[in-house]
Amino acid sequence: MMLHGDTWRHGIDLVAIERIMSDRGPLPALTEDELRYACREMTAADMSAAVIAERLGVAERTVTRWREAGGDAA
Repeated sequence: MMLHGDTWRHGIDLVAIERIMSDRGPLPALTEDELRYACREMTAADMSAAVIAERLGVAERTVTRWREAGGDAA
């Protein structure tokens, strides 16, 4: 969860993650760590694997693998 005033956490751009999650504005390019972090946050927000995959620009199977792996980023 993003705290007031925080924009970065361990190399993760939290503003970019929030934009991806809310589907607002032009979507930023994310690093591999940011993609995994976004997947974890979107999963916690009860988003489906299909929606997460579409927003992140990855295959649904990739989302499933990341979920199974548990997520290492930040």
